[in-house]
Amino acid sequence: MSSKREHWGWGLIGPGRFAREFAEELANHERARTVAVASRNRERAERFAEDFGFERACDDYADLVNDPEVDIVYVVVPHVFHHEIASLALDAGKAVVCEKPLTPTAENTRTLCRSAREKKVFLMEAMKTGFLPAIKQARQWIADGAIGEPRLLKADFCFFGPEDPADRLMNPDLAGGCILDVGIYPIYLSFHLLGPVASLAATGHLAETGVEDTAAIALRHENGACASLTASFRAPENMDAEILGSRGRIRLPKFHAAVSAELILEDGSHETFHDDSGGMVAAEIGAVMDALDAGEIECPGHLHEDSIKLAELMDEALRQVRGDSARRV
Repeated sequence: MSSKREHWGWGLIGPGRFAREFAEELANHERARTVAVASRNRERAERFAEDFGFERACDDYADLVNDPEVDIVYVVVPHVFHHEIASLALDAGKAVVCEKPLTPTAENTRTLCRSAREKKVFLMEAMKTGFLPAIKQARQWIADGAIGEPRLLKADFCFFGPEDPADRLMNPDLAGGCILDVGIYPIYLSFHLLGPVASLAATGHLAETGVEDTAAIALRHENGACASLTASFRAPENMDAEILGSRGRIRLPKFHAAVSAELILEDGSHETFHDDSGGMVAAEIGAVMDALDAGEIECPGHLHEDSIKLAELMDEALRQVRGDSARRV
């Protein structure tokens, strides 16, 4: 997969709600060919294929990963199945883009990344946030010293979630809980913008199912900056972030899918960046195909090392919130 290509054939496994959002942008990407979609429910796969222009549908994941016209497999099933299905695709020699978290544990994340390196096959966790132009602008402002020395990052990902204990978000057998599902976003933003983490402290509230429905996480970065992060299925919607520095601040409304970034300096000056490109994942999709054009097995925008560091931070947060006897899958 090292040659320059005009188009790459994509196969999608798991046609759920977010898969629909992804597929809409994928179908509109000039370099992407929507080849196949797979679901255990064939009718569901056929409806999805018809809605988004996939050429064929199948009810066996092995059929999709072995399809000679599929170059890239996008995995968007519940977290607990990521390792198994991504491994299936890697074994077939197919590039893999797997929804976040790459796996529910640091151990399995390391194993999957090691497998990709050994097989020399592309693997990337689909962490769209870092590819967004607004986030790139915020990172550039910080690197340029626009806000002076970064001191504090505040980021929240909260909303009123499901009450049903069997729901995926609340089910421990499906790797439920707010840290893996949405806490990953503020944790990622903090180390993406402020660099390596020196220490982490976490607390939270456990639902009756044993998974955390609320978590508060404090990070101290190696550069001395600190972060105050929250995630919750039991609070009003708030998904904003702010980075405070010695000379000013950066605001990121709905940071995980940011379309704007605001620079506010202590001297009264103000600058706003607006991303008019449209879409949440188009930049990520393009970055994947660019990396494959270059013959890479990692995407420069989100390396294996980044996924492993992120998984290690979530492991530690979960250990502190749920305790050493926390049930992990």
